[in-house]
Amino acid sequence: MKSLFIPAAILISLFTLPIYAERAPVEGEQVQIIDMMARLVFELGVIIIAARIGGLLVEKIHIPSVLGELLVGVIIGPYLLGGVSLPGLPNGLFPISTATVLPVSPELYAIATIASIILLFWAGLETDLAMMIKFSVVGLAVGFGGTLCSFLGGSFAGSLFFGLPFSDSNVLFLGLMISSGSIGIPARILSEKHKMDSPEGVTILAAGVTDDILGIGALTVIVAFITTTAGTGSGTGVAPVILKAVVIGVCFTVSVILLATPITKVIKKFQSVVSISILVLGLTLIVAGIFQLAGLAMIIGAYVIGLSLSKTDLTDTVRDSMEGVYNFFVPVFFVVMGMLVDLRAFMSKEVLIFGLIYTVVAIVTKLIGCVLPPLFLNFNRLGALRIGIGMAPRGETTLIIAGIGLSTHLLDPKYFAAAILATLITILILPPVMSMLFHIEKKGTKKTFLLRDIVSTPFSFDCPELTDLLEQRLIQSFRNEGFYVHSVFIDDHTVYHLRKDETLITIHAKKMSLGFETASQDVIYAKTIVYEALLNINDTISKVKNMIKPELLLKGLTDATGRMSTDVHRTLDLRCIIPSLKAAAKQEVIEELIDVLYRNGIVQDKESAFDAVMERENSMSTGMQHGVALPHGKTDSVNRITIAIGLSRRGIDFHSIDGELSNIFVLILSPLHAGSPHIQFLASLSALLNSPEVRARLMKCKDREEIYWFFRKGLGAKTMESKT
Repeated sequence: MKSLFIPAAILISLFTLPIYAERAPVEGEQVQIIDMMARLVFELGVIIIAARIGGLLVEKIHIPSVLGELLVGVIIGPYLLGGVSLPGLPNGLFPISTATVLPVSPELYAIATIASIILLFWAGLETDLAMMIKFSVVGLAVGFGGTLCSFLGGSFAGSLFFGLPFSDSNVLFLGLMISSGSIGIPARILSEKHKMDSPEGVTILAAGVTDDILGIGALTVIVAFITTTAGTGSGTGVAPVILKAVVIGVCFTVSVILLATPITKVIKKFQSVVSISILVLGLTLIVAGIFQLAGLAMIIGAYVIGLSLSKTDLTDTVRDSMEGVYNFFVPVFFVVMGMLVDLRAFMSKEVLIFGLIYTVVAIVTKLIGCVLPPLFLNFNRLGALRIGIGMAPRGETTLIIAGIGLSTHLLDPKYFAAAILATLITILILPPVMSMLFHIEKKGTKKTFLLRDIVSTPFSFDCPELTDLLEQRLIQSFRNEGFYVHSVFIDDHTVYHLRKDETLITIHAKKMSLGFETASQDVIYAKTIVYEALLNINDTISKVKNMIKPELLLKGLTDATGRMSTDVHRTLDLRCIIPSLKAAAKQEVIEELIDVLYRNGIVQDKESAFDAVMERENSMSTGMQHGVALPHGKTDSVNRITIAIGLSRRGIDFHSIDGELSNIFVLILSPLHAGSPHIQFLASLSALLNSPEVRARLMKCKDREEIYWFFRKGLGAKTMESKT
């Protein structure tokens, strides 16, 4: 029945649309606005769901989600399913808009524009400004080489193929669209391969920043050139416009970067992380608008704000708190870009052939421009090839430039289709090649050099609980010191990035160790804060020992009543019941109960399970009172809560708190890492066995079937007849 719920809900929604679509108009224009907004939110909901599904599907085959989002946009767009008539929507869910030159509604494109601002802000935020400056020479050489070769290659290909002059806006945009690569796609692969700090990784990111700046800067120049010369054929007024844009852009960029620290000090006065992030987002939108008014693209302003904040201690905090906003808007941008694709253009043999040629030119020219410079800057052929392949995928910047060209009437839809084809193909084939090249265990440089003066300081512990406690105490201590903390789970451990002003500390928190990565001058600080945290924990434990009497606490638990679960039978296996234990001592009881679990394939590692239970017993005996013992532990040798039950008629010394012999033994094992209600289950059993009547009836059970059905029937199975 559950599998039918979603299709049924969609069907019901579609049949309710006529009610909305056919209602009588009231107040004319006001209803039109309401209708427009209702349609927009409905469209947005469809886009969000479709984007998530498309992204997840391609991620399953290890392809960046952007490809799935683009393809989904093409499928649900106005040129395909979006134009299909539906009940209440005779023109389709996404009809071709007549309000602008774009096929989507102005409202939807407005949301995509905001998404592009957030996307470029995020790219700037993830750019390491110090790293970019340090690798400015090789980054500038690779970025400039790749941008220039790609621009010339794309423009010449368009000019020669279609017989257009080089000054034609379509030709210029054909060069411009493939001049910039994608930062996000190679960054994701570098992160997965843990090569972000490798020489090739740093060079790709630094060159990618240069690539985007040059591409977006060229966009400003070309748009100014085309719009200024339009209708006059004269380029007389081009220089002042370009000069104005460049001067304002450079001055504003330098000012924002220099004033980043004072600006963040003012923002931090609001203290709340949510308030800080909202203010930063508002500032980004304002600066983006200022850049647009100055004749520059809005996305340049967004990138500048992100780049300026990347050198402050707010970087990780803002990125962490705005992740939801990013994940909401950016997929919408890629879907809308896919919706702009006119599939009829691909029906043209001319456009399809040119699209394939254009894609080959995009890859080859980027490789030529990005592979040659590193060969003269300490990289060998493997390293240079890694850089070239890493720079070759087209992505977000290509789509943004293409969208601007389409929206400003400077780019014909058929050329836009060629750009989409180049983006799809490069995303599809180049990331696997890049991943394969980085999988080769060979250096990519001719000489070894250090990227940063980083010192690793490890701390190992014998107790995972102590490691966990210290981890929490350290993070709190760093927060008290004024650090902003960002955490991410990688492989099998948590990585913390801590920033305060110019100080950056990374902590790798594993099961039984904590590893610090700091600048050499911060090593003593890291060691001091660990030492102080350990002293604090030691003082706390000493106070707890003086205040708490475990025996009294345990007695209070065994005397108390509580919520009793009747779900024990779901955990209990008939084969794991021993009606008459052979054991005569505490350790023998535990071994016998674990052995029955092991023999029936429930426990994978007998020794590991035994050690887990004995570790708890060595801390304090689990012998309760009234003849009940509940030995328990957490271990990786089980993947769910598991129990074994044993009875002893003569009684066994289990070091119970009342000094009496124990007759009822329930051994409980829970998985170490997976979530399970271990304590809740333990408390439930304790509450159940606190009752003298329950204990008496249980001890009257003669065989494993009776014991099993005692629990199976809850609290009342007296005899085997109750099974029927």
